[in-house]
Amino acid sequence: MRIIETLKWAAGLCLLLASVVVAPGGLSPTLAGEQDWLDAMTQAVLVEQTKEGTETGLFSPYVAQLARVRAHLLNGESEAVYRTMNRFMEMLQAREQGIAADVADRLFDYCYLVTPARYHDVSRHLHRLSGYQIGAPSA
Repeated sequence: MRIIETLKWAAGLCLLLASVVVAPGGLSPTLAGEQDWLDAMTQAVLVEQTKEGTETGLFSPYVAQLARVRAHLLNGESEAVYRTMNRFMEMLQAREQGIAADVADRLFDYCYLVTPARYHDVSRHLHRLSGYQIGAPSA
């Protein structure tokens, strides 16, 4: 029963996000393409929420933060997108709301893959990824 409630919540959220994306007058194809990475990131958070089988409250701050990112993106506020996206990454690093470390790490790594470099602190990811390297480079 809880899974059905979670799926209903996720479906409702997707409809809400779709209504924001398809505002009256529509979006230009360029702006719509600009949001693909954010749609992918939001979807990844929702998938993790479903996999965890947790209550919606655990991931709702993350979804809300991505909604802030979307609002700034729609308004063409690149600096604000950068700030709010980096706040999202800080939330993941701090495991806010008590999300599991492996989930936070998976979302953090996915963020590096999908988010355009101009919208996040790439060095934060590179520092983390350097920890995955095995052995020192040969001299």
